Amino acid sequence: MRKKGVVGIVLIGILILLAVLQLVSLNYCARAQQPNITVSGTVKEQKGETLIGSTVRVKGTTMGALTDSDGRYILKDVASNATLIFSFIGMTTHEVPVKGRTTIDITLFTAD
Repeated sequence: MRKKGVVGIVLIGILILLAVLQLVSLNYCARAQQPNITVSGTVKEQKGETLIGSTVRVKGTTMGALTDSDGRYILKDVASNATLIFSFIGMTTHEVPVKGRTTIDITLFTAD
């Protein structure tokens, strides 16, 4: 009697493990289908002047860029569901979801 109980518990454990593996596999496939893209744009301040040397980072990664003399940036190989973090000294940091867009222009405002 005891042996049947142990076998039943082992079988339940195996079924749970298989279900977890299936969920992990589905999550991985869903992420793999989202292509990486190139995102570019311009960073300006509230008066419309471009910001030279502002930082644009991909949240949760080490990927980032600085804006050039025209306030432009370009980031390659960005996940289409990533979030960009825009910052500049004395300005309020702003987070923007990419949502598959390839161009993101932003205006930063003076920090209070």
